[in-house]
Amino acid sequence: MKFRSVSLLVLAGAFFAQGLVGCGDSSGAGSEPTASTTALLPLDSLPESGKLLRDLHPGDAGMDSNPNVLFHGDFEHGFDGWGWHTPGDDRVAVDSVSGGAHGGKAFLRARVTRAHLASDPYVSSQIGRELAQPVPRIYWRFHAKFVGATATPHHWVRMAAGTPGFQSDGLANTVPAGDQGFWFDLDARRGDLFAFYVYWYKMRSGRCNDGTAVPGCAGDQGTTYHYGNNFVPADQEAFPRDRWFCLEIGAQANTVGESDGSLALWRDDSLVGEYKPGAPRGRWLRDNFFTWGEYYRPDQDFEGFDFRSSPSVLFKKIVLDAYYQENTLASDAPDTQEILYDDVVVATTRIGCRRDGP
Repeated sequence: MKFRSVSLLVLAGAFFAQGLVGCGDSSGAGSEPTASTTALLPLDSLPESGKLLRDLHPGDAGMDSNPNVLFHGDFEHGFDGWGWHTPGDDRVAVDSVSGGAHGGKAFLRARVTRAHLASDPYVSSQIGRELAQPVPRIYWRFHAKFVGATATPHHWVRMAAGTPGFQSDGLANTVPAGDQGFWFDLDARRGDLFAFYVYWYKMRSGRCNDGTAVPGCAGDQGTTYHYGNNFVPADQEAFPRDRWFCLEIGAQANTVGESDGSLALWRDDSLVGEYKPGAPRGRWLRDNFFTWGEYYRPDQDFEGFDFRSSPSVLFKKIVLDAYYQENTLASDAPDTQEILYDDVVVATTRIGCRRDGP
C-alpha cells in the first residue's frame, strides 16, 4: 500500500483551529454529459424532472436502472459491485447487525486500531470503485456514522479524475499534470467539520504567502512543497456522533481554458459549502483559501477551479477510506477507530439523501 505522508508545518494557531494539516494521499452505467453542456450549470441544478433522484426512487428502489446513475452500492449483497477493498475482516467488513444499517439490513464497517498502527504507522481501511463511464460532472452520496469517540481520519474519502491510465494513489507532494488528472479528498477535521483537500495542476504551494515557490518570497518557508490545498466552508455545525448522517458531494470539471470548475457539499440535504466562480469571498494565503477564522479577509471572490487542461480528464474513481497515521492520532483517541457506511450512489444529477417513504 502506498501511504499518505505528513506535510511540513506551515502556520500555527488558526491553521490548526481549522484542521489545516496538509499531506498527500494513501474507486454502473449512465449517459455522459459533455463539458460544453454542463460547465455553466450550477451544481445545485435539479434534473429535468425537477426532482432529486431519491424522490424518483423511494428507499433507493430501482436506483440502478436510472440512466443518470453511474453506481449504486448498498452492501445488501456484500462487496458486489465494488472494485476492491482492504483485505481482512478486522479492517473492512460488511456487517448485518440487527438495526445497525441505515437502510436495508447490511452496511460497511471500516476499522483502524492502535495495534494496526503499531505494526504499520500508515493504515488505510478502504473500499473503492472505478467508474465504468468517466464523466465531467458528478455527484456522490453516501451515509456515514462515526462510532463513539472515533478520531477523525488523517484523510477520509476521495474522488479522483484522470485519463484512463492516470492513478492518484501515492502522489503526495506532487502537482499533477493538467492533461493527466486531479483529485480531492473530503476530510473530516478537528471539531467534526468538513474540508475539501484538493490537488490539481494550478494548485498553490505552501512555501510563499502568495502560493508560489520562489525563494526569497514574502513569508518564505525555505522549502518548496505542494500538498493539497485546503477549503474549509464557513459556518459549519459539527457532525453528529453515533448517528447516521448523509453527505452528498458535487463536482464539476472546468471547461478547458476556463476556471469554471466547482465543488459543493451537502449534509442531510442542506448546503455546507460551495466553491465556484464568484463565491465564496475570502483570502488566499499559501495553500489555503480562508473564508473564516484568524487569517480570513474579504479580499476576493473565489475564482473557480481550472482543474484540467484536457477534456480527456474525467471523474473516474471513488474511495471510501479510513486512513490514519500513528504520528497524528490523538493520544486520547480510543484504541479502535470505527466508521460505518451505507447507501452509496454516484450519478450525473443531484441525488439527495435516501428516504424510505414518499
